Amino acid sequence: MAQKSDNTKIQLSNIEPFSMLMDVVQNLWAVLLGSLAVAMIVIMVMNSRTMISYSSQATFAVMSKRTTGYAYNNLSAARTVATSFTSILNSEVMKKKVCDDVGLESFDATATARVIDETNLLTLTVTSNSPQKTFKIINSIMKLYPDLLQYASTTMVMEVLAQPQIPTRRVSGSSATGMAKRAFVLSFVALTAAFAYLSYRHDTIKSEKDLREKLDATSLGAIEYERLRKAKGDLRKNSVLVSDATASFSFVERYKKIAAALLQSAQRHNAKVIMVSSVAEHEGKSTVAANLALSIQSQGKKVLLVDCDLRRPSQAKIFNIDVAEGTSLTDFLERKEKKKGQNYIYHDPVSDLPLLLNAKGNKDSTEYLKGNVFKRLIDQLKSSVDIVILDTPPMSLMADAEAVADTADISVLVVQYNRILAANINDAIDQLKKYRCHMSGCILNSVRSMPGISRNIVGGYGYGKYSRYGKYGHYGNYGKYGSYGHYAERKSPTASAIKNAETESLKQDVRNDE
Repeated sequence: MAQKSDNTKIQLSNIEPFSMLMDVVQNLWAVLLGSLAVAMIVIMVMNSRTMISYSSQATFAVMSKRTTGYAYNNLSAARTVATSFTSILNSEVMKKKVCDDVGLESFDATATARVIDETNLLTLTVTSNSPQKTFKIINSIMKLYPDLLQYASTTMVMEVLAQPQIPTRRVSGSSATGMAKRAFVLSFVALTAAFAYLSYRHDTIKSEKDLREKLDATSLGAIEYERLRKAKGDLRKNSVLVSDATASFSFVERYKKIAAALLQSAQRHNAKVIMVSSVAEHEGKSTVAANLALSIQSQGKKVLLVDCDLRRPSQAKIFNIDVAEGTSLTDFLERKEKKKGQNYIYHDPVSDLPLLLNAKGNKDSTEYLKGNVFKRLIDQLKSSVDIVILDTPPMSLMADAEAVADTADISVLVVQYNRILAANINDAIDQLKKYRCHMSGCILNSVRSMPGISRNIVGGYGYGKYSRYGKYGHYGNYGKYGSYGHYAERKSPTASAIKNAETESLKQDVRNDE
């Protein structure tokens, strides 16, 4: 058996854009939360490094001392005074005098003098970490500066033009908001790329090529996702049937090809009872079983569809049929009496397909399916029709699936597009091969693709080269069945009815078994 390659290099031919996009969208909440977390961390780090200070200013005019009075000095003299005055402001003598004047233990501030461009005006700026301290220090300097000016120049004087202002708050450092925005964008891109890569590495079935190469079973074909078209107010389930007038031609043709392949398999193994199952719930096996029954019937075969998923029956909802009390499969297995004139066999109002249905779920489904009454019923039914299709519980409910597998002749496994790991599907295939029925193959359901990208998803059949994967443990509980939504719209009947004589014969067989 061939082993999976260890080569982890990304191959463009193996990339499925739609599955990658859907995986990213499904994990978008994680991408957003992760990006927001990174942005918040950046804000906290930036805020921890941000310095908050308070500054106050006073303005002086620098002039020369003349015997005849005062006159404005030139700009060069003003710059000289500013340089000297700044040195004096930061001298130990100045600091000590200011501390003694305002009662500070230390001069915890900075004082600078700067000339305003193209003027002889000088600004004194004091900055500290407290507005009160800043205001006290600059007022002390304003009081002491005449005595200190003599250290700068004996020919220059400074006249106060503007008294100290109320200290203003200043924030130093980079903008935390801007950095957080950039961090959010970069994190969003990085996490999106990471989830896209994980989607690429996620070993699920994303194409019919994967179906052939990764699974140890025959590929019966693949079904593309069919968009539901229904009228307003239509309350049927979100299941498109091949008998619907709105079903596309390609959708119907794909089911016909798969039905033809399934009939060939049944003929080779002299089989009449076909079980349709899946690994887990929500893989669309009930809809596939219904469409296979309709497709086989359209090829001139007498077909009966039996809803054996007693825990979560779906066929009655798919065909929009109300099952009367006492006429369900469970009622028959319990030997409950039905009202006069009622029959266990229902018919699809569009195609006239015979149906054996259930209305409600039953927790004791395993006991019914393992009982002799169920086996005798299937034996009698298959003598009256060409093909009996059993809508079987998922393989996660091993006891129920095993009971049906012992009654069926061949089995079909429905695989949901990009959902279950290939290893888990191979484990289910191995289990089916242990039963009496022949494992006919797998059908890939609801294949998606990007708009404008066409697929050739129905091709030849063959065994996958990867054979069995390693064991991943039990399948466990995959949760409850979700709603299939509303039914697809059906207009005028498009399929011919089964002959009345054949239908009556089938009903009579069921009555005789009572």
